[in-house]
Amino acid sequence: MSSHPEADHRRRVMLRTAMGPAITEALADPSVIEVMVNPDGALRLDRLGEGRVDTDVHMHPSEAERIIRLVASHVRAEAHADNPIVSAELPSGERFEGLLPPVVLAPCFAIRKPAAKVYTLADYVAERIMLPL
Repeated sequence: MSSHPEADHRRRVMLRTAMGPAITEALADPSVIEVMVNPDGALRLDRLGEGRVDTDVHMHPSEAERIIRLVASHVRAEAHADNPIVSAELPSGERFEGLLPPVVLAPCFAIRKPAAKVYTLADYVAERIMLPL
């Protein structure tokens, strides 16, 4: 974060605007743990208790690329064919991984939210996800 709070605020607003309502709502949903836009443009969510779900929302490659470039700008990096991978932490704590061609066919990214709940090994045993030794 820079020492220019107004510029940081504008960058955050631009990023949320670029993400659009579907991604913004998904990030606000406590049941969503990950938001993904694949090279085919499909927006998919990973939800607690449901796994990956399709949203029937598709993003144009130029929109996905804009988001990747804005995130890169936020962390003072560049995103282009010679530097096609952007890894960053978003202002609200989510982890972002964006990819541009030539490492993928079309721009894609994933946003992973911080863990809402930390599960212990005892929790996994209690839920019969794992068995005790």
